[in-house]
Amino acid sequence: MTADDDCLEDFVHPLFHELMGKNEGIEERYGPHDRWHWDEEAIALTFSGSVKPTIRIDVTVVGSTEGNSGQWSWANRNWDAKAKVGMDEVREFGEANGYEMLTLPFLSADEYTGWEMTSVAAHVLNAQGAYRFPTDEGYCYLIYRNIEVL
Repeated sequence: MTADDDCLEDFVHPLFHELMGKNEGIEERYGPHDRWHWDEEAIALTFSGSVKPTIRIDVTVVGSTEGNSGQWSWANRNWDAKAKVGMDEVREFGEANGYEMLTLPFLSADEYTGWEMTSVAAHVLNAQGAYRFPTDEGYCYLIYRNIEVL
């Protein structure tokens, strides 16, 4: 038996709130920062500022959205394997549970799709939190694997 994507909405909604809670906890623990820096080569984010300690976060790229389209990182050949650590597990989770949205390389996207994708990936991979940053055409979504205070 497989679930249809209408059931996915019921599954994703609490995961979105779970992820936002994790992000709030990270901000409470490490504080808000004035600046962020994306290091594509290291696949890491750095948050810094004048008041709080700098933190470096190893991440996994979940995917991206551009206009009304989204793409999972596992389907994007432009990302090295080290950027997509664990993302095949997210696709396999979708296959095992009948969630087509998790198995299609490209998705119809609205303003919520990227965070929905990220919420599921964070749940499946037990991520500590997530972040999105703007690109020239849309947004790139990341989940946190390891947080280090520098």
